[in-house]
Amino acid sequence: MSPKPTQTALRRGLPRKKEAGRSRSAAPGRGAAWATGFALLFLFLSLLALALVPRRLEQDVGEVRDRIQMVLEPAERLAAKIQFAQARQMEAFHSFLLLGDARSRLRYREAREEEVPAFDTLGVLTQGMSIPVQEGIANLLSFSVSWHLGHQEMLSQEVSGDLPPPASSTQSYRQMLTTERAAYVQVISAGEELLEALSVEMGNEEREMARARFLQVQYTQILVVLGLLATFVVLVLAWRLRTLMKESEARRREALRARREADALLAATGDGVLGMDLDGRCTFLNRAGAELLGYSARGVVGRDVHDLLHHSHPHGPPFPRDECPIMRALSTGETISGRNETLWRTGRQPFPVQISLRAMVDGSEIRGAVLSFTDMTETRAAEASLREAVRDRDEVLAVVSHDLRNPVGTIFSAASLLLTLNPSPEKRREHLLAVKRSAERINRLIQDLLDMARLEAGALPVHPGPFDAGRLLDEVLESHRGKAEERKISLQLRVPPTIPMPWGDRHRMVQVLTNLVENALRETPAGGKITIGVEEDPTGDGLHFFVSDTGSGIRPEDQERLFDRFWQVSRKDKGGAGLGLSIVKGIVEAHQGKVWVESEEGKGSTFWFLLPGGPEQGS
Repeated sequence: MSPKPTQTALRRGLPRKKEAGRSRSAAPGRGAAWATGFALLFLFLSLLALALVPRRLEQDVGEVRDRIQMVLEPAERLAAKIQFAQARQMEAFHSFLLLGDARSRLRYREAREEEVPAFDTLGVLTQGMSIPVQEGIANLLSFSVSWHLGHQEMLSQEVSGDLPPPASSTQSYRQMLTTERAAYVQVISAGEELLEALSVEMGNEEREMARARFLQVQYTQILVVLGLLATFVVLVLAWRLRTLMKESEARRREALRARREADALLAATGDGVLGMDLDGRCTFLNRAGAELLGYSARGVVGRDVHDLLHHSHPHGPPFPRDECPIMRALSTGETISGRNETLWRTGRQPFPVQISLRAMVDGSEIRGAVLSFTDMTETRAAEASLREAVRDRDEVLAVVSHDLRNPVGTIFSAASLLLTLNPSPEKRREHLLAVKRSAERINRLIQDLLDMARLEAGALPVHPGPFDAGRLLDEVLESHRGKAEERKISLQLRVPPTIPMPWGDRHRMVQVLTNLVENALRETPAGGKITIGVEEDPTGDGLHFFVSDTGSGIRPEDQERLFDRFWQVSRKDKGGAGLGLSIVKGIVEAHQGKVWVESEEGKGSTFWFLLPGGPEQGS
C-alpha cells in the first residue's frame, strides 16, 4: 500500500503565509464576535426588562385598584350609611318631640347604634388619606357629637303627662325645632363635604391608575421596539460573523484537507502504519497498528522502532541493528515492498507480518519513513490448513485407491476367467464367491466413506430404542465365528445373568461391535482369544460394552491417534481403510457416549464404549 504523510509531516509542511493570513483574518472575526456578544447582552437585557417592567407597573396598578376597591369605595359606602343613619335619627327625634312616641326614641337609638361602628370603621379605613378627607371626618364627627349631645336631655325624659305640648301650640317647641334643624344642616353639610373629599380622593386614585396603565403600555411598546432592534442587530452581526467564518473556514479547509484524508485512511485501514524519523524513532502509530502490536499509540511515540518491534529473530536470537532491513532502508532511502518479516508484540510475542517501507519526503528533504505492516497470522494459518487439506485429500485418494485396487483386481480376474474359460461348476462357484467377497469389501469401504462424511457433517442418522444387549452380542459373535475358526481364534461371550436393556440404535451398535471384532480378528494371531461382553456402569449411568483380544497390543504413542481417520498402526495390508475406529467413535458420541482403549504391548487390547441409559433405564 502507498504510505500516507503523518500528522507531524503535514504540520511541518503548512506554509507560513497561510498561517499569517489566518492570524490577520482572526482579528475581524474576534471583533464581530465581541459585537455579537454585546448585541446579545443588549437583547437579553431588553427581554428581561420586557418581562419585569410591565410586571412591576402592573403591581402599581393593582395596588391603586386595591386601594379603590378595599378603602375608598367602602369609605364612601360608610359615609353614605352614616348620613342615612343620621337622617333616621332626625326623623325619630322629630317624631318623639311632636308625638311623644316611645317607639321613636327606640328607633333613634337603633340608628345611633348603626352610626357609631360606621364612624369607627371609617376612621380605620381613612388612615393615611389626604388632609381634606381627615378634616371631613373630624368635622362630621364633631358636628355629629354636638348634635347628639343636644338630644340627650330630651331623649332621657319619660313618656308621660309631663311632656310639653306639641310644637304647633308652643312657641318654645318651634324654636327647639328650628335650632335642631340648623344643627342637622351642619351635620348634613359636613357629611357632604366628607363625601366630596372622598370623591376627590377616588378621582386622584383613578387618575393614578390610568397613568400607571399608560406607562405600562408605553414602556412595553418601547421595550418591544428595543428588543426587535437588538434582534435585528444580532441577526446582522451573526450574518457578518457567519460570512467571516466561512471565509476563514475556506482558507483553513485547504490546509486541513490532506491531514483529514490521511487521518481517515489511517483510521480505516486494517494494516498497521507507523511513522519514523531519521533516527528510527516512532513519530506516529495508527489505531490498527496499535491493536496489532498491543501498545497504545501514545506509548510508542518517541521510542526506537528496532528495539521495540524488531529486536530478535523469530526463533529467539538477537537481531543486530546493522542487519535490520528496516534500519538499512531508512538510512539509504531505499524502498521495501512486500517483505516477509517478524515483529514482536507487547509481552515479547512474535507474529508474522508483511512490511512495506517508503521514504517521507517534504519537498526535496527526507524527513523520515512510513512503515506499513500486515498481520499474516491468519494467512499463514489458512495456508497451513490448505496444505493439510491437500494432504488429507491425497491420503484419502491413496487409501481408497489402495483398498479398491485388490478387490477390483480380484473381480476383474475372476470375470476374465469366467468369460475366457469354461471352468467346472466347482471352479465357477469358487470364482463367483471371490467376486462376491470383493464386492462386499468394496461396498463396505463405500459405506464407511459415506458414514464418515455423515459424521463430519453431523448428519449421521440414529434411531434409538431399547434392545436386548445379550442377544445383540451373541448375534455379532455368531456372524464372525466362521472367520475366527478359519484363523483358529477362540470367540467368547461374557454377559451377566441379569442386565437392563440399553437404549440406542441397534443397527448402529451392530456396526460398532462388528468393526471392533474385525479389528480384533486382524490383530489376534492364531490360537488367540477374543472376548466380547457387557457390564453395568458402576455409577448406574449406562452399560459398558467391550471387545478384548490377545494380540500384540498398541504402543502408548499410537493410542493417541488410534481413532483418527485413515490412520492405522501399520499399513501392511491390514484389510481396511483406517476408518473403522473413527466410525466407532462417531457413532458412540452420536449416542452421547464415549469410547476408549486399554492396551499393553505384548498383552493385547480391550476397546470399551459407554452407552448411556435412556428413558427405559431412567424410569
